[in-house]
Amino acid sequence: MHIFIDDSGDGGFKFDSGSSSHLVMAACVFRDPQQIELLNKCIANCAAHNGLRTEFKYFKTKERVKDCFFDCTKPVEYSIRAIYMDKSKLWSPKLRSSPSALKSYAIRQLLSKGFGTIHDAKVIIDGQDTKAFGMSDHNYIMNMANRENPGAIRRITYGDSKQNVGIQLADMVAGAINRGVRTHKPADTKHLAIIKPRTWQPQGTLWPFG
Repeated sequence: MHIFIDDSGDGGFKFDSGSSSHLVMAACVFRDPQQIELLNKCIANCAAHNGLRTEFKYFKTKERVKDCFFDCTKPVEYSIRAIYMDKSKLWSPKLRSSPSALKSYAIRQLLSKGFGTIHDAKVIIDGQDTKAFGMSDHNYIMNMANRENPGAIRRITYGDSKQNVGIQLADMVAGAINRGVRTHKPADTKHLAIIKPRTWQPQGTLWPFG
């Protein structure tokens, strides 16, 4: 099992100074490695069709390219486990203390509340978060996930989104969810509606936290 994780939004709480209303953490779960190979082909075809030479990132991608991305990846079999946090409803001093604390907690919740659907997983997190996560966070996530679900996580690594299509997928998924639930800007559920069936339980989840 491979799980690719990325976030959308930020961990800040200065809503009057540009902080996002929500933080979204999305995990794209692959139970068949051949589906990752199919994802590679689908994303390569989408990039070639649109003349895209950079990685797919939701909020930096043109609307027509986003549409193409979600259309091209429809044949790929994966599920989505996502949590979205309305930060205005979070009052825990620890969670509000730093983006690292909030992101670590969100990932822990995703991986530890798998309800028996996550086993021996290799978790790959966007390498951009290496600045946000220290070794203590890495150990915290591993220990808490395996304590609540023994054997759930085999290892956690960080990947380069430019080279890793799974992380690009997680970015696009997280961005689509954020755009669908945000309140600091007008929301748009167009892409969320396309991927929402992948969040259906028991394999997936779309968890409003807060």
